[in-house]
Amino acid sequence: MDGSSSSSSSSTTTTAATLPSKSSSSSSSAVARIQFKTLKGFPASTVDKVETQAFLNAAKEIVTVIESFGKLFTPVISDMNGNINKLTKAYGADVIKYQYLEDLIVLNVNIDDFAANALLWLKRGLQLICTFFENIYADAQNTEVLKQHLQDAYERTLKPYHGFIVQNTIKIIYSWVPTRSQLLGQGAYHDENIEVLTQYLPTMRAHLDKIDALLRAHNLDDKRKV
Repeated sequence: MDGSSSSSSSSTTTTAATLPSKSSSSSSSAVARIQFKTLKGFPASTVDKVETQAFLNAAKEIVTVIESFGKLFTPVISDMNGNINKLTKAYGADVIKYQYLEDLIVLNVNIDDFAANALLWLKRGLQLICTFFENIYADAQNTEVLKQHLQDAYERTLKPYHGFIVQNTIKIIYSWVPTRSQLLGQGAYHDENIEVLTQYLPTMRAHLDKIDALLRAHNLDDKRKV
């Protein structure tokens, strides 16, 4: 949670690797709140840069994923939407000039940090969600209670940039994360979601790593806490 009104940035480059396929053995078929197959997701990289519009569209889809967590996650949703809106506004100033995120950031690096700050906090929020679902995917026990997976993701992504008060607020919110069955379904629904994540997560991670590297390269990864 955080950031539509803060300033900072961060980065590291990695290549997407395909996750191994796996599925659950559950025989029941409870409908999932999330159906990853309906998301367009982050586009496969064909160039070294990240397309601004495609990235913003994928980020908006992630917000809809978080909405399925419940109303207690509204502060997280509001922060991410705020940063998406800021980037959309900056991009809209010249959609041709800022076709790629890299250009939107680099061409304004000595002017203001409006877009860079929004991208930094949006990236951190997306890293939280990406790590959360990577934890779920890697859980060979198919653990039903997901609180620990979300707490681990938070500690590895957003917690270093949050002060004591925000950390305690987040702790309360994350205690109410839905179960595996509620989010991903059971039986065929669960297995289908896991199968889609096999490709979805590495592509998402590759985009976030590019953005991370971009922000670090231009010293826009502000480590200050909020």
